[in-house]
Amino acid sequence: VRNKSTMEKIAPIKSTDVPKEFSIFKLHLSCFEKGWTGDKVKTETYRSKTDRLFSVIRHLDEREHITRTDMLIDDEASLEEIDGWLDEVLSESNVGKLGWMYQVNLQSRNFEYVIKSIEKRIGGTHKEDRKKFDHFMFLAPISMPENMAVPQGYLLEPLSECHAEPVAVQWALDIEYFGIMNLTGHVLKNIVERPSFGIFTATESKDLVAWLCFYKGGAAGMLHVREGHRGRGLARVLLRHTLAVVREVHGEDCRVHVCVKKDNTSSFKLFMSEGWELQPVNYKKMFFPA
Repeated sequence: VRNKSTMEKIAPIKSTDVPKEFSIFKLHLSCFEKGWTGDKVKTETYRSKTDRLFSVIRHLDEREHITRTDMLIDDEASLEEIDGWLDEVLSESNVGKLGWMYQVNLQSRNFEYVIKSIEKRIGGTHKEDRKKFDHFMFLAPISMPENMAVPQGYLLEPLSECHAEPVAVQWALDIEYFGIMNLTGHVLKNIVERPSFGIFTATESKDLVAWLCFYKGGAAGMLHVREGHRGRGLARVLLRHTLAVVREVHGEDCRVHVCVKKDNTSSFKLFMSEGWELQPVNYKKMFFPA
């Protein structure tokens, strides 16, 4: 049994104090601080005896199940210190509270080691299923791209609650989801709680032809442009506008990320051409019931 006294629980860290190299955690924490997530969230921060910093953001559902943990691990921490901290975060009690689907977000020099250590602790209940989640991850460029004018004949406006169902229907098709989870409710939370934008035809009917949502975890997603309106730069307009709004609120060190399915070549080319940085690994891991 490891000595848990090597970890001292301290006041929760603020997003402004998170080093910029941990941009994903920094944005997740900023979203919580600024009310961009409707989740019940608990944050804890620890300091080791060698002055290494560790922090976790736990997201809880309505039944108090842990659905996600965002982790901050000092890159100078020893493997022993990492294991000691994981004993705190993934205690037997906490593992017993994991939701049906459990997500881990982590940027770390010791990423592979940490993930394997997490798998050892939760392997009796959850495991990774790459068939369900096998994506590239991109980080937004450090320099802000120029704003693009909306092409003639179109309007850029925030999405409204009435758009949740059509967006959810298309999203289910895009991700090939045929389960029973209420995707409309999930999309609605994105629209109500965070900036989500659509592009509409500048006609009397104002048809919704393209959209982009912003997830509670600091990621952009659900990007879609309907056939007949592609090749006109609508996706770039949405991407740059959303990025500008997020940076205005959270600061340039809070870098948005996206996860792109590995067979989605058009989105891959879009983000590469926009200067987004392809990451060596996907820092988001999804665990499903074993």
